[in-house]
Amino acid sequence: MIYGYPDRPSLLRGEELRLRVSTDAPAFRVEFYRCGAALTFLAGSPWLDGHDVPHHLPHQDWGRPGTGPDGQELPGWPVYPFPIPPDWEPGVHVAVFVEPGAPQYVRRTPDARDSTALFVVRSGPGATARILYKLPLLTYHAYNEVVALPRDAPRHRIWCLYTGDGVTLRRPGGGTGGTPWDIFNADPFDPTPRQTFVHWDAPFLAWLERNGYRVDHCTDLDLHRDPALLDPYRLVVSAGHDEYWSDAMRDNVERYRDGGGNIAFFGGNTCWWRVCFDPGAGDVTYGRVQNWHDGPGRPANLLTGVSFRNGGERDSHDHPVPVGYRVQHADHWVYAGTGLGDGDTFGDRRDEHLVGYECDGAHFDRADLARGRPVRASGDDATPPGFTILGVGDVGAGGWGLGNRAATMGTYTRGGTVFTAATTDWPRVLASGATPAVERITRNVLDRLG
Repeated sequence: MIYGYPDRPSLLRGEELRLRVSTDAPAFRVEFYRCGAALTFLAGSPWLDGHDVPHHLPHQDWGRPGTGPDGQELPGWPVYPFPIPPDWEPGVHVAVFVEPGAPQYVRRTPDARDSTALFVVRSGPGATARILYKLPLLTYHAYNEVVALPRDAPRHRIWCLYTGDGVTLRRPGGGTGGTPWDIFNADPFDPTPRQTFVHWDAPFLAWLERNGYRVDHCTDLDLHRDPALLDPYRLVVSAGHDEYWSDAMRDNVERYRDGGGNIAFFGGNTCWWRVCFDPGAGDVTYGRVQNWHDGPGRPANLLTGVSFRNGGERDSHDHPVPVGYRVQHADHWVYAGTGLGDGDTFGDRRDEHLVGYECDGAHFDRADLARGRPVRASGDDATPPGFTILGVGDVGAGGWGLGNRAATMGTYTRGGTVFTAATTDWPRVLASGATPAVERITRNVLDRLG
């Protein structure tokens, strides 16, 4: 077994990638790949000495000495430095750890439960792309389980953010090379674990690259640390399941929007949990504190226009009735070229399930929905004035939901323009090519706002 992780999950070209690795093999080597339209091999390392080091607790920096669950002293994981070549193309990358005698095969996916570490190579100053894609690193880590050793214990203790008080970014996992919390709650349309890079972000980034959209990349941690990160870009894109946000992330994105920057949320359950970093751990350890609606009185609606509170969760295992969007305001620029009219639906075939796993909504009068009338956001859940509901997915009719029980796709302008697709499954349906309207709407948003 080999596990590893990067000291820093995001680097500039020319900087040094520092990988921490533990293996029960006497030696290993590293293969580096870029995750774009395909998984592209970049380089390989020579054989390196292997060291077998126990796992630490989930909130500890695994690169430093620590204390195990039974009070035993644990050494820090050894570091292996690799300079990032200046000619590597920016994007999402994976380091694959290979043991002696491992079978040789063509790698086609970054999906892995061990032997892999994910990191981002950023463009840095002078970037010319107009679109910045943010990876939900905090969501990856929130659902990433850690098995605390000793390995011979009769029952290992398993932690993620849902079973403990905090998690560190300096441990295996964080997008790939870990064990997702809901690995056994499989998506019937895609068997890869939902809370990993490969499930939603990889298909969306592959679609962008195949279709000629040039984007830069960052992680939640970059956005948390750097208030000026967004300044060079016209559009910030978030997709899939971007659930965990810090105060600084909210501050920096909302300041960017108010200054004229555009945002596109091609996902759902966005910005539901507010997290705080441990200042003594140097922005490495964080914990789930409270949802944005209850504690700080700063609902996600203020940013995205919608919230999980009025959407909900609907798994197609439990609720097989497919739900898509019913169109309203078909003359809006978001619908240009789709051929859709008011009252039409899209994404509701049995091979689509567009309003899927989790979705967000804005509150409106459901009596209007029942009568077939266009619905308007009431604003009593902090949805911004001027939010235009473009599509309604009635979760209450096809399963169950929270609050208003309806996914609401829409847009509003406050300085910059914000679009929300309001469902986690938008990237899956986009990448499948099953729904031309989803692709056309995605292009309209990217082309107009980016």
